[in-house]
Amino acid sequence: MEDSSPSEYKMFIPLLGLFFLIMFLLVFENGSVKVSAQSKAQQADPEIEILFAGDTMFDWGLRPILETKGYDYPFVYIKDTVRKADYSFINAETVFTENPGTKDPDQLFWINSDLRGLQAIEDAGFNMINIGNNHTMDYMEPGLLDTLKNVKNTNMEYIGAGKDRKEAYQSKEVVLQGKKFRFFSFVRFFPNFTWVATENRAGVTDGYDLEGVKQTILEQKADADYVIVYFHWGVEKTNTPADYQKEYVKALKEVGVNLIVGSHPHWLQGFEYYEGMPVAYSLGNFLFPPYVEGRTAETGLLKAIFKGDKIDLVFDPYVISNGQIIPPEEKQKQEMLHYLQSISFDVEIDKNGKVQNNHQLVEEKQLMK
Repeated sequence: MEDSSPSEYKMFIPLLGLFFLIMFLLVFENGSVKVSAQSKAQQADPEIEILFAGDTMFDWGLRPILETKGYDYPFVYIKDTVRKADYSFINAETVFTENPGTKDPDQLFWINSDLRGLQAIEDAGFNMINIGNNHTMDYMEPGLLDTLKNVKNTNMEYIGAGKDRKEAYQSKEVVLQGKKFRFFSFVRFFPNFTWVATENRAGVTDGYDLEGVKQTILEQKADADYVIVYFHWGVEKTNTPADYQKEYVKALKEVGVNLIVGSHPHWLQGFEYYEGMPVAYSLGNFLFPPYVEGRTAETGLLKAIFKGDKIDLVFDPYVISNGQIIPPEEKQKQEMLHYLQSISFDVEIDKNGKVQNNHQLVEEKQLMK
């Protein structure tokens, strides 16, 4: 066989380069291009942050503190964070009425807050207030109707209760950066069923009726990009969800819910990603009187960050101290995050409070291989 000439080598080298280029493109198209396409899709989706806070009131031992220091005093350290979010949600564990009237005799404790507290919530930057919980009817129907009137005088949206069944069960749509968010609120703890709204009576939603909850969501979620459910549920002063809550999580996932946030136990509870759907079982107290200590004084702000089909959770720990929500020292912050990790389900919580789905972490590592 004759040796090739230098000119033939010069012709061969570009052809060889072209061959390898074609092979590279084929491999890229069959493999990495899928990741690239997903990446481009995620880049096209906006990143939207919605912030959540737990049980809040301005009564009992808080009254003398607030009269001295002002109703904005509790929120000094958190208002900037709240205002930076694209949207923010808080649970009002109280009625707001200047004419409290008759107390519900079946209730154990009654909470009524000064209207200045309602204004302070709005001034702190909150956009939506939940008024459906186990203190909504402390002063019976007149107390709720007065609360509704006062909430409607603010610029905040409200959810969870109403003058009748239609208003109580009405979800709220919020459009953020072109994405439609649909908020629902349900109550699964109250003294008696006269608290549930009917066609002719003011009240709250009935969270005990799981089939009714599912039907409400299916009827109202429409073309929402994200469905968010707030649930007032669980067992007080416990750090673990009840068995029924696990059943509810499964059922809500089946009807298209994207995020569940809860409170009522007055303690923080853990997090879970159920088949990719994030659940924050309890955000605990957010603003409560000075008697709170230990677990009842531990609180925080939950950030839910939406981007395409991905929802990240970040929890910022705070503590309640003498009527104010304050950031903890770094050591206490890490202790709180470590504790939350220990009571959560198949997630990792890093030192910055990011709650990571273990299943998602495995998938991401596999894609990187």
